[in-house]
Amino acid sequence: MKRICLCIISLFVSISLMGCGSTGQSSIKDYNDDDIAAIVNGKEITIGKLRFLYPDEKVLGNIEGTVKAELVMQEAKKMHLDVSDNLNQTNKTTLTFPSKDTDDPTEKTNREFVDSQAQKFGMEPEEYYKKYVETTAEQIAYINAYTKKMLGKPEVDNEKGIQEYNNKANDLLNELVAEYKNEIEILIK
Repeated sequence: MKRICLCIISLFVSISLMGCGSTGQSSIKDYNDDDIAAIVNGKEITIGKLRFLYPDEKVLGNIEGTVKAELVMQEAKKMHLDVSDNLNQTNKTTLTFPSKDTDDPTEKTNREFVDSQAQKFGMEPEEYYKKYVETTAEQIAYINAYTKKMLGKPEVDNEKGIQEYNNKANDLLNELVAEYKNEIEILIK
């Protein structure tokens, strides 16, 4: 079960990081939190939502990945997919608040992210982390449910299997974006 969860989290990370390259001349400082970055089937994605999920220097590069995640969530909801098991499993694996006193470099990086984001939004780190986990867990749960419905349960027993499944899932999501291209408007590039 842990391998499947890691596979899905890996897929989510790759979706989120889509388009993380050059963002042109724009800077996040050019925008207010309530500015609309994109519209997906009539639902607005604001700069504020993106700033909540990503460090400021990565916001503009993550618009396309966030659009893709939003589109998948909408499609999964339209299909009435049950995400409760996926949501519970994701919450269980991500609810551990990152410690300040650790030698683990990943946990240190996570804690630095949480602390800086909490400060940016005037929140306590624990409060920010809880809301962040709820938001991302929901996205992961819907992406997991949709890909599992469309591709079947991932049969993962090695790194190669995880990568193959993620490639198929990304192809599937790219096809979904192409299908809805007229319903997606990215306003900030």
